[in-house]
Amino acid sequence: MRRRRLIVRSIAVLSVLIGGLGTGIAHADAGTALYVDDDAVGCSDTGPGTSAEPFCQIQPAADAAAPGDTVHVARNTTQYAPVTVASVGTADAPVTFVAVPGDSQTATGTVVLSRTSAPAVTFSGAQYVDVSGFNFSSGGANTLVVSRSRHISYDTGWIATAQSAPGVARTVTVDGASSGISLTRLHIASESGGQAFASAAGARDITLADDDVQLGGGVTAVGTTGLHLAGDTIETVCGNAVSLTDGSSGTVENTVAVPDTSASCADSGTPAEITVDASSASQVTADYNAVNPRSTGTDYDWAGTAYATRQTFLTGTGQGAHDLDQTDVTLTTTSGLPTEQSPLIDSADADAPGELPTDLHGAQRVDDPLVADTGTGAGDYDRGATEVQDPLYVATPNRSSTDVYVGVPVTFKAGFTNPWSDSLDGYSYTFDFGDGTTATSTTGSATHTYTQPTTGTNIYATVTTYRPDGTELGVASGSFFPVRPLPSLTGSLGCDTAPALPDAASCNFTASGFSGYPITSDRVTFGDGSAAVSVTGSEGFVQHTYIAAGTYTVTQQLTDSDGRTATDTTRTTVGPAYVATGPTRVLDTRTGTGAAKRQVGPGGVVRLKVLGVGGIPASGVTAVTMNVTDTAATASSYVTVYPDGTSRPTASDLDFAAGRTNPNLVTVRVGADGYVDLYNAHGDVDLIADTQGYFTTKAGTSGAGLSDLAPVTPTRVLDTRYGTGAAKGEVTPGSTTTITLPKEGQGTGTAGAVLNVTVTGGTGGGVVTVYCGSRPSTSNLNYRTGQTVSNLVVTKVCSGGKVQIYNSGGHVHLIADLQGLYVSSADGTSPAGSPFVPVDPTRFLDTRNGTGAQAKVLGANGTLTVKVAGVAGIPADPTAVLVNLTGVGPTTGTHLTAYGAGGLPNVSNDNLTAGETRPVLAVVPVDADGDIHIHNSNGTVDVVADLAGYIR
Repeated sequence: MRRRRLIVRSIAVLSVLIGGLGTGIAHADAGTALYVDDDAVGCSDTGPGTSAEPFCQIQPAADAAAPGDTVHVARNTTQYAPVTVASVGTADAPVTFVAVPGDSQTATGTVVLSRTSAPAVTFSGAQYVDVSGFNFSSGGANTLVVSRSRHISYDTGWIATAQSAPGVARTVTVDGASSGISLTRLHIASESGGQAFASAAGARDITLADDDVQLGGGVTAVGTTGLHLAGDTIETVCGNAVSLTDGSSGTVENTVAVPDTSASCADSGTPAEITVDASSASQVTADYNAVNPRSTGTDYDWAGTAYATRQTFLTGTGQGAHDLDQTDVTLTTTSGLPTEQSPLIDSADADAPGELPTDLHGAQRVDDPLVADTGTGAGDYDRGATEVQDPLYVATPNRSSTDVYVGVPVTFKAGFTNPWSDSLDGYSYTFDFGDGTTATSTTGSATHTYTQPTTGTNIYATVTTYRPDGTELGVASGSFFPVRPLPSLTGSLGCDTAPALPDAASCNFTASGFSGYPITSDRVTFGDGSAAVSVTGSEGFVQHTYIAAGTYTVTQQLTDSDGRTATDTTRTTVGPAYVATGPTRVLDTRTGTGAAKRQVGPGGVVRLKVLGVGGIPASGVTAVTMNVTDTAATASSYVTVYPDGTSRPTASDLDFAAGRTNPNLVTVRVGADGYVDLYNAHGDVDLIADTQGYFTTKAGTSGAGLSDLAPVTPTRVLDTRYGTGAAKGEVTPGSTTTITLPKEGQGTGTAGAVLNVTVTGGTGGGVVTVYCGSRPSTSNLNYRTGQTVSNLVVTKVCSGGKVQIYNSGGHVHLIADLQGLYVSSADGTSPAGSPFVPVDPTRFLDTRNGTGAQAKVLGANGTLTVKVAGVAGIPADPTAVLVNLTGVGPTTGTHLTAYGAGGLPNVSNDNLTAGETRPVLAVVPVDADGDIHIHNSNGTVDVVADLAGYIR
């Protein structure tokens, strides 16, 4: 049989009751007071037993006690030795033993413990002895023995037989020569599995009332006259809660018999819960009991006949008319108490012999208003050892606000658990706010304003509730909480853009503050002169479409009901999205494509239609990217590309010498009529233009090819001179070289790449075409024998970050530097892009005349630092700028490198021969100071730079 250790149930209640001495015991006039305290200094077992010089053990006090004397035994952390009580009192002057507080902090500490096989307490020949508040335990066969004794009462305490005791142990035994024994409000635990109580033939007048029996066997009486069980709860392992045999007589009422389901029962023939043999049946009354045996057991065994249900028992014997069993309802208890609505409540016989006016814990009988009264007498007695009490108790007080702030009134309200809906009329309340102030109330609530925040230790505020008679209900209930400074009213605003929604910003916003001051106004303005949008009472995002590309300040303005205001701002940059197209020739004056078939003369302007041509949409386009090439020039000159219908800027896009062929990438805004103009300054020249892509304000969907530009740190991705990105060695005529971009260019969100492509050391002239997929008939770069020349290229990117470079002419070295990526979406590999905002071409640097720097040439290994933030419509915090960079008249072959923060990168932008003037478009990162840096490699050179746009 598996057994469990003793579980102390309802210990908090018991502690109080044991402290209330002598409950239920009648006392006559006080006799001598004797004291026992084994922890007292100077205690003596031969002493007088006074409070000043108490006995050390109980035995000498028991031996000395005379009628009317009271023995006070201190409950200490130590345990007393077993005792044999032979004291003799009288009906009017009993000998009384009471447990009183000692050095033990718990009122349930064992007072007498036998570590041997001897009983803890033996009454031998004792008469009129009352015992209260003791806890007995023994490792032997018996813990409490009553022998040849009369009129012995033991009320309120514990009696336990240790698990190590023999299985046949009987926790309490009464011999046949004893009578008038009362065992009430006791916890009896037979941990060894033996009988909890056993009386022998001849015993008379024994009462067990409101006792809690658990962990082993039940109550057995043999030939006992006048045994009364009233209001007991008996929990046994294998049935046999009550067994009366051999002519026993008495009553069994209000008793609850349930199985101990935490232990296993090996007995397949489990005895009945209540057994009365044939010689006793006519002398025993059983009623108002509740019987709930194991599934293998039965309810009753009466006069040799087993009855499985209350109904069959009533029919067969006439007994148990008011009994309950498992066929009526499952009889469950929680911590020894019936659960609410249980049929055990208010259904007992209040007049049962031996029944007490208080329960196991000394609690008064109360009427449960949620259960109908079906018992006798007052009708409010519960079956079993415990009486369900009014569950009204004080809960943690409620606060009007979870968060408490300085200067803001907070209302506290007394909290209750009140299932019985008790009236609280006449109750009063004392609130302690934890900061040294208190308030009283008759309504159950009080309002307080804290003046200081807590630092380190939280406030502990309590409420004490008093009944109308002034007694305290329960104990003071409270809670800990901090008092915080009143939070400021704050807003939070952030705006994002996406290429799928060009010129639109999606702004997320929140508002927070003290919830007691609701926000009365929450407005967002977008910085473009449009009307403010009210977002009061909501949190989320608001979307706004701008008419023009640019950087705008978005503002959130908040007001709450206290009149406080708050403002939060953020800056957002919107602009058209880029769509890469296959290179398409839209202008060639040599063949009459896009314009008349003739050279452009000095001061001549070619008006070129770009909308609706070469894959460019007819509307919704703000700018185009073109590779513009001059050829067969009769004089040194320059070309400026600008929107049709606008004034020609002073900046140039293409500078060239007579007889040369030179390309340059140009991004230019489109005129309102869908045209761009190309102006030639001097001589005659043929002009060629190949579109690479366009910028649009039309919203698109996934897969529409819309993208934003993500500048990157300039990185060399190809150099055949050293085997970077491809095999080392010159590429051959008609060959195609495939390069793989760095990891950031290999994501699925990468739509295009910005590359500065350079050729050098060619054995003959030719062209270079950069592409993805099918090779177009256009070119990006033209070169002569031995020339080092470069050009910016915007190309589509194939899957896996692949880009192809075709060489048409002689053997030549190829170099490519990555400057940026066009990204449709940040996918974890591809970086996040930003809108490109084109600006009117503006010259911000010219070392020839001191624009943007000193008026002097840039020397060898020299670097210019030039401010671009805040210049010509550029905002204060750009991440990169698009610059048309021109080297003018170098004294020797050299190259210019434009870069942002950090050291000089191993890349080049503009490759120049001595005396040459040559522009190149470049995407240049901007450092934290709003500057870009331009480095010259060799000799001296003048540097000119024109702004074309920015990324933020």
